[in-house]
Amino acid sequence: MDETFNTFPTQQKKNKILPTVVVGAVLLAAIIGSYLIIRQPKKIDETKNIVVETKEPTPTEKPKIEKSSVKIQVVNGTGTPGQAGIVVKALEDAGYSTDNIKTSNAEKFDNSTTSITAKDNYEEIVTDIKDSLKSTFDKITVVSPNLDKASEFDVVIVTGGKVFEAVTPTTSVTSSVSPTSSVTTTPTSTPTLTPTPTL
Repeated sequence: MDETFNTFPTQQKKNKILPTVVVGAVLLAAIIGSYLIIRQPKKIDETKNIVVETKEPTPTEKPKIEKSSVKIQVVNGTGTPGQAGIVVKALEDAGYSTDNIKTSNAEKFDNSTTSITAKDNYEEIVTDIKDSLKSTFDKITVVSPNLDKASEFDVVIVTGGKVFEAVTPTTSVTSSVSPTSSVTTTPTSTPTLTPTPTL
C-alpha cells in the first residue's frame, strides 16, 4: 500500500507544474507581444500633415484684338444719304481698316438711336467704337444679346438719331481782273428823230 500512496503525490506535483508552466508561457508571450507593439514605429497619418494651399483663380487675360482685323458692318438706319460713309470715315480715323468695313441700308429708316452689337470678347472694341462715334451721334446704345459666333461680322453698327443733311460739295468761283487788259469803247450814234407836224 505504501506503493500506491507514493504514486499519487508525484502525479499531483506534475499536475501543479503544468498549469504554472502554461500560465507562465502565456504571460511571457503577452509581455513579449506588448514590447513588440510598443517598439513598433508609429505610422504617420500623411493626410493630416498635408497643407492645402488655396489660391484665388487668376482671371485669364483676354487676347488683344487688333483694330485693323475687326470686321464691321455699318447699316444706315435713318436713310440719310452718306450717313454710313460718315461712320466709315470716323472708324478709319480711329484705326479700323476700311477693307474690313461693309456698308448697307436698313429695311426701315426710323432708328432713333445708334446701336452697336458685337460678338463675345469684343467689349473693348465696342467701347472704342462708341467713343469714336460720340461726336457724330447723340444716342449710342450697346445691344444685347451679342452677335452669334458664326456671324460674318464681329461688330454691327446701325445708325440712328438725328437725320443728317446730305453732304454736297461746295464750289466757289473767284474772278480776278487782270491789270493788263484794256477796255476800249466805241461811240455809237443813235439817230434822233424829230417829229413832223401832221396836218
